[in-house]
Amino acid sequence: MFKFFKGSFTNDALESRSAPPPEALQSVAPQSVKPHTDIQRELVQVVLKDTLRRHGIPFEWLTCEVQSLVGGANAEQLNIQLVLMQWHELLLRYAPAVATQLLRGLDRFEPAVDHSKYIISWRFSPTCGCPFTVMPPPLVWSHDNTPEPIADDASSVLDRRQKKRPQKGEASDSVPPSAANPSAPPRADGHGDYDRTELSPFR
Repeated sequence: MFKFFKGSFTNDALESRSAPPPEALQSVAPQSVKPHTDIQRELVQVVLKDTLRRHGIPFEWLTCEVQSLVGGANAEQLNIQLVLMQWHELLLRYAPAVATQLLRGLDRFEPAVDHSKYIISWRFSPTCGCPFTVMPPPLVWSHDNTPEPIADDASSVLDRRQKKRPQKGEASDSVPPSAANPSAPPRADGHGDYDRTELSPFR
């Protein structure tokens, strides 16, 4: 009987010594995730540079910071924060397209990973040089104050010279004297609007 108790006590002691406490398991788990996060961070930076190169955007305009987020059921997600280092209005206009191209680049490098759950946000560097530091009046957001372009109908001198002169019997663009002065009575000699040539007394 004493041998039985002695053997059971020895087995329990060995099991207690071999199994680490729960606190030790919790402290080891984050360290095992860290190398994977570092690899993902480097991959995002490589894909971002490749995306900028593909679309002709200088590398110094945009950089990124990657943070690991733990969601439900220990699902790891990444928060990719794009940092604008150089102000350019077109870059902000196409900000959603830049984010889409970045996710597509990640899909090409890692086809087995679902990158659609990655969170992409934007941040402005204090030294980016943005000229819009003051908010505009409220009227700007409800009305379009952009002036419409004015069409220039005036033709140049060269354009007028290139036009063909009207042939005899065709309508001309020039205004006859009678149209310029409608109150003048018509000539009775039947010569229209032109003065009759007087004969010179010298032969």
